[in-house]
Amino acid sequence: MTTHLKSALTVSARTHQGLTRSENQDASYTNPSAGFIAVADGLGGHQSGKLCAELTTGFFEAAVETEPPSSIEDLFQLIKQCNHALIQHQKDNAEVNGMRTTLVCGQITDDHQLLYGWAGDSRVYIFDAEDGLVQLSRDHTLRESKLDADLPPADGDDHILTKSLGGNQVFEPVCGSVQLRPNHIIVLSTDGLTGLVQDASIEAILSAHSSNLDLAANALIDSALKAGGADNVTVVLAQIAPH
Repeated sequence: MTTHLKSALTVSARTHQGLTRSENQDASYTNPSAGFIAVADGLGGHQSGKLCAELTTGFFEAAVETEPPSSIEDLFQLIKQCNHALIQHQKDNAEVNGMRTTLVCGQITDDHQLLYGWAGDSRVYIFDAEDGLVQLSRDHTLRESKLDADLPPADGDDHILTKSLGGNQVFEPVCGSVQLRPNHIIVLSTDGLTGLVQDASIEAILSAHSSNLDLAANALIDSALKAGGADNVTVVLAQIAPH
């Protein structure tokens, strides 16, 4: 049975196929009462990316309904279990072998910590008026790996992922935590937003609509479409309701 968060959580989720893609391979799952949110982006060009994203969010839905993660270690193990489940699904269904997806997820605890984890280039941010927009995740891309090694990145390196779920790979998830302030807005998004809209513009939209998450989420989707809508775009916003 789901453990309910003591503080009310306001959540808004929006997705759009974009203006050039033939289907939406993004998926999201939100459980405000349990304090859990997740976004997955099935990788275009890979077989059954849409299915992989949906299986991923479905895995977390079932797990959170049973028992939400209460620590970074819980979340770490849950993401590993999801990856193993995706690999097993491929072993049982050869026609979808090689399916992959990104993941970004967050668990808000009763003491108002955000536990977060990710794989790939879907991102988690927090925003408030004091510190603005702060990116918590770091893209798992060839570009970032080259920068770590003091090598010059090449054009297109930001689109080559070094971590994802599925694809018959075993990986170590990356997780972290941050203490939330009362007005923090948590932002989960696919690269359909962040690949087209600069962080400064995302911050300005959140600042303008900080009192209404639905308006903010709609405006973020619209900004990606106005920038060309070259990819599926999904945004999940969450905020602990003020007392």
